[in-house]
Amino acid sequence: MSTLMMKTDKEIQKDVMKELDWDPQVDAVEVGVQVKDGLVTLTGTIGNYAKKLAAKRAAHRVTGVLDVVNNL
Repeated sequence: MSTLMMKTDKEIQKDVMKELDWDPQVDAVEVGVQVKDGLVTLTGTIGNYAKKLAAKRAAHRVTGVLDVVNNL
């Protein structure tokens, strides 16, 4: 029998920031990350629309993220 481990909001935030830093299409320094109950909010000012979409995709790749609000 396996147990399902839930990530805390702090763990999700840390993982999203790592994922943004890893993605070459995103300048992670431009992006703020807030998490509440698995809902990730991305904030900041980013260079262009492609980077905005790349940041959202990167956040969605993280386990534990339920949805992403993209306020970039």
